Amino acid sequence: MRKLFFLTTLLMMIFAATTAFAEEAPAEDKPAAEIEQNDEPYVYTSDDFKFTITCPFKPIAVVQNPWQETEKRGEMLVFANEGFDVQYGYIIQVNAFENDQVPDFNKGSIAAIGDYLKDLKEKGGYADARLVNITKKNKGVSVITADKIDVINPETGEVEGEFVADHQYIYTFFRTPEGRCISIQLISASLDKTFVDVYRGSVASFKDNIKDKKSKKDKKDKKDKKDKKDKKDKKDKK
Repeated sequence: MRKLFFLTTLLMMIFAATTAFAEEAPAEDKPAAEIEQNDEPYVYTSDDFKFTITCPFKPIAVVQNPWQETEKRGEMLVFANEGFDVQYGYIIQVNAFENDQVPDFNKGSIAAIGDYLKDLKEKGGYADARLVNITKKNKGVSVITADKIDVINPETGEVEGEFVADHQYIYTFFRTPEGRCISIQLISASLDKTFVDVYRGSVASFKDNIKDKKSKKDKKDKKDKKDKKDKKDKKDKK
């Protein structure tokens, strides 16, 4: 059992994310129990949030900014649902943590990283937190949410109740070589090894496209404008 000194944004984010899907037009249901093993992997690219990730298959819905905040921060990719209940999906944040408040997972001191992991387990509502290899050259932190959490009044220090989670979730936090602070969350009916292994492969495939300042639409508009100018120049020469 883990203790929290307030009802964390973690729990609120989970609730808000699944609720946000309910506010969208329902997609065609694909229950998690009917997911076929031969579904083809799908490379998803977000033009709005500048990233690419390999998914187990094409999402049936994409929900922008599922945290219902004014600043858009990422997307929820829905792979399977039963009605408005998301059974299988990823939530991806592109500015998930403050860069100066979290140690460098690649070059930070062992003591600083150890203290960070300890705080996540003791104060962050996580049952487990550990350093992992995202790629051969990049490390991150993988955490699993606790199944039971004491909710403690920050003023009195007294336990006001207990939050019992319906599911446990996996998060992976890491920095990209381009410098963005990423979080990728797995939503699944269980932490079955198949779901977890596929998820880890997706995390490893994550590519930050932030250096690509122009979206595909911007590039197409620029190309169309150039083609139009070239045609005009050729016509003028004639």
